Amino acid sequence: MDRGRRAAESLDVSDPLAQALAASPLPVYHRHRNRAKLPILMYHGVVERPLAPACWQQLPVDAFRRQLSWVARHFRVLPLVEALDRMKEGTLPPRSCALTFDDGFENDVTTALPVLEELGLPATVFVVTDLLGTAEVPWADRLYLAFARTRATRVDGAPAGLPPLGLGSDAARGEAYARVVGALKALDPAVKDTALHALTDALGAPRAPDPGEFRLMSWEQAIGLDRGGLVDVAAHTRTHEILSRLPTAEAVRDQVIPSQRAVAARLGRAPRVFAYPNGRAVDVDDRAKAAVGEAGVPWAVTTVEGFATASDDPLALPRLSIGSDLSFARFRLLVSGTLIALRR
Repeated sequence: MDRGRRAAESLDVSDPLAQALAASPLPVYHRHRNRAKLPILMYHGVVERPLAPACWQQLPVDAFRRQLSWVARHFRVLPLVEALDRMKEGTLPPRSCALTFDDGFENDVTTALPVLEELGLPATVFVVTDLLGTAEVPWADRLYLAFARTRATRVDGAPAGLPPLGLGSDAARGEAYARVVGALKALDPAVKDTALHALTDALGAPRAPDPGEFRLMSWEQAIGLDRGGLVDVAAHTRTHEILSRLPTAEAVRDQVIPSQRAVAARLGRAPRVFAYPNGRAVDVDDRAKAAVGEAGVPWAVTTVEGFATASDDPLALPRLSIGSDLSFARFRLLVSGTLIALRR
């Protein structure tokens, strides 16, 4: 997952302009033009109410239901692996689409699943295997919780190579978190962990915080999801480290292969698709793709923005990142392909 990205901000489209463009013939034209391509939507968590400070990866359920209702009207939503297999075979139905969720938050079961069931839409959930069934969360979520819950009004950003950061409002805490998490993603894991501990301590966060809305599902919930027939479960590494930042190929393999084996052992079947943590082009190197291939996985998805096609690298497929800052108008422009076309 790439918590620092804002997909719709890659083109400066104000919401009034986005609303005007969404009401124009452009989205219809681009949906038709892209009808043979596969948009793979990437979600993370779904919450009952917006979080404060605003949290990109936790989407309020009302927005989620509105988005998926629109998708159901305009696309044929297929299970991800079926869509990819059919894309390879040349039998992908026009205007197909696939839905994915990264990390495996418990609220994917409690809040997102009822909407998927209501609309009859299949999805794939990629889980961080070592953290399922624990109170631990990926490090970037732990950092968000520290910023969201701190009583400090200022924090020294030096551990992340940043100046002092003001924390006097929800907006300020959200901006400080975004700056820090972006800086820490550029560091090697050992350096990042040292900086993370220094910052969370400075913010007054306990080493084992209540994960709240960031709690990951249990293995029992993951197995129930997979056996329910609507949602497939697949691997997303053991602990959500950015693979290209790991020091050796063996360290990369140790994140990828055991996570694939853990899911296969729990589900009784080997998943055929994998999701890279963070997933930008810079985060996915040849070592990562080699490890996925060694694990016997034929497909892997990134967070590089775009529509998947049969000519893409099967171990580096693009997706469309959907976050809480994406208005409904910009969502329609993104999923139709209009935003990408305007940039180009």
